[in-house]
Amino acid sequence: MTVDKGGGAALVEVTEAGRFYLRHGRYPDEAEPADRGEPSVLAESPAPYSERPVARARRAKARELVERLLAEGHVRFAHADDEEIAEWRRVVNYAKRHGMEPVGKRIEKVPYGLLGLEFFLAEGPHPNARSQRPKAGASAVWVPMRLASLHPVVAALKDNARQLVMPPALCRRSLLMLQGLAAEAARRGHEVRKVGSSYFPREGGVDVVVDGFAYPVTIRQEFPESTDPERSARLVVEVAHGLTGRSGRWRDRKGIATVVVADDHL
Repeated sequence: MTVDKGGGAALVEVTEAGRFYLRHGRYPDEAEPADRGEPSVLAESPAPYSERPVARARRAKARELVERLLAEGHVRFAHADDEEIAEWRRVVNYAKRHGMEPVGKRIEKVPYGLLGLEFFLAEGPHPNARSQRPKAGASAVWVPMRLASLHPVVAALKDNARQLVMPPALCRRSLLMLQGLAAEAARRGHEVRKVGSSYFPREGGVDVVVDGFAYPVTIRQEFPESTDPERSARLVVEVAHGLTGRSGRWRDRKGIATVVVADDHL
């Protein structure tokens, strides 16, 4: 573009170079961009989790389990190793998270035989639902700091090399929690006895007898396969599902302090 101000008037004229720029977006003496081909195609976004092979397989197993429970009432696996147990827990968790449980029922599990696992459908809301949690002021079971003066059942569990198979620190914490529970149950006049059914090696527990009915109380490592030190150090205390309408599971999140227990559990 040139501007001529001769005679007091401005004359604007587009030069040949300017016309070239308007047509090509660059001046004649500038190099042509290297990429003049087709527009690039955006990379496809990864498939959502629900459509990935692992999720599809887990959804199929959850659907099959629910159908069998509705038809048979109970589904039992007589022999299940740690890997199978962990996978079935993930399948059940998938069913719960995605609303696959039948209306008004929930999937629960208990040990079956020496190495087995049994699933069944229990009535009512899940024990961990907010509406089922113990109210403020519920009794607290205090956990001791030392493994001393153990209840005979806890002492026998301590000497059992086939139970509570987990790192020594976690085994000690488990025994402390069971001792606190056993001592409190005995103080309230309830019987504490050896579990009437077998547990998996990474679990341990006691039976607390209330009004003639035995409530199995289990403690286990929540994430035994995790490589995260914090996750692998977490414990879970659990009253056998389906035996009470109140919350039946407590996760060890902030170290051992107390285990809150509803009065109707003990």
